Amino acid sequence: MHSIRWGDLQYVLTVANEGSVAAAARSLGVNHSTVLRRINAFEHRHKLQLFHKLPNGYKLTAEGQELLDSALSIETTVKALERKIFGQEMKLEGVIRLTTTDALLRLVLAKHLASFHRLYPKIQLELNVTSRLLDLSHLDADVAIRPANTLPESVKATKLCKIAFGVYGDPNYLNSLQGKQPLKSAQWLGRTPAIIQRSANRIISEAIPKEQIILKADSYEPLMIAAEQGIGLAYMPCFIGDSSQKLQKVDIEMEHKGTDLWMMTHSDLEHSARVKAFFDFMEEEIKSDHNRLAGLYKSKTKL
Repeated sequence: MHSIRWGDLQYVLTVANEGSVAAAARSLGVNHSTVLRRINAFEHRHKLQLFHKLPNGYKLTAEGQELLDSALSIETTVKALERKIFGQEMKLEGVIRLTTTDALLRLVLAKHLASFHRLYPKIQLELNVTSRLLDLSHLDADVAIRPANTLPESVKATKLCKIAFGVYGDPNYLNSLQGKQPLKSAQWLGRTPAIIQRSANRIISEAIPKEQIILKADSYEPLMIAAEQGIGLAYMPCFIGDSSQKLQKVDIEMEHKGTDLWMMTHSDLEHSARVKAFFDFMEEEIKSDHNRLAGLYKSKTKL
């Protein structure tokens, strides 16, 4: 009887989840040959065939699926143990993995992260900048700062403030719309489907005919750039639109008024000294941005 090594199981899980050796190698950050060698060694050691090697990828055999189900249960237990160990650490040093959006990092958080580093130089920050809501329960990140209307289960969350939204456009493009009804005649820029800001996306998709939405992106930063080029109107957080030297806010009432900005961590991590220090620091620091995030800086242009 051979003991099963958790490190080998991680390779099996990743190939099963990704569907191919190449994708698993990218996810694990190792060479293609390393994944193949670990999978082949596991199969040889335990005299099991885990995968059918098909032209379009790797598919689990019945024995492989049974092993995967057991391995997933082990992974859940290991992840929970890792969270509890991390949450009990009391030193103000080590790594905090932070996930947020590109616009929040550039326009709001960067200066505060610099101040946090000066105050806690032994705490290292790892940033994951994405529009996708990472799974805190699986330790994809330790702390998330992002807009949300609903919160995942098992998180400790602090509402930082409200984020207002508005319609923005290039002045020349706005002049071309004078006397017209922008909801019926303008070209619009929209977000691709995403977990966050779903209600804001729905406002545009429901209020604007789809043929008028001529460009979509998975982030508000490219929508701002497109709007600056006069391509169309963009409905976006005011702190992004107001940061542009070219765009003007348009006096158009939209049903969606805004969303909340949250700072989140898994409940097992809330007592970690470095996570608690980060929460306390950021909650206080971001108060200076409340008016800007609430969209109180730029006057509106009437059409």
